Amino acid sequence: MQVIGTRRSGAPGGQLPEGFSQLGSPEHLKQFLAQSDFVAVCCQWTPETTRLIDHEAFAAMKPNATLVNVARGEIIDEDALLAALNRGNLRGVALDVYVGEFERPPDIQLWDDERVIITPHISAGSDVSQHRGVELFCRNLRAYLDGQPLTNVIDWARGY
Repeated sequence: MQVIGTRRSGAPGGQLPEGFSQLGSPEHLKQFLAQSDFVAVCCQWTPETTRLIDHEAFAAMKPNATLVNVARGEIIDEDALLAALNRGNLRGVALDVYVGEFERPPDIQLWDDERVIITPHISAGSDVSQHRGVELFCRNLRAYLDGQPLTNVIDWARGY
């Protein structure tokens, strides 16, 4: 299996994260969608990523791709998702999030489609992620008490 992906800055200096065979900038998204059997949405929700996976993105996807969203529901245009499902363009969809997940149940068409799996926003709920969160908190608490800079600080201008 080859792992390819995009990020805002691409692959600075040609350095690839461990496990990746290719990393591009957002301009590469549609090209990468056309190559992918599985598409995992893992980005931050910002104004730039709202409805990032839209009609054009679904049209660019490899036929019979599987879509997984563990980011935020607003990153996927649900009308475009429903249209892609209705056309038979997707093999399956796994949603840990959906638009308005804290206000209402998911769209009934998504809920009733046997190709769609919806989980209750639990993708980050593993022992490993909880342990890492506690470690980060402890490191930052020590840094704060020592007057040192904190790690993983939110950049409010970027939105994450």
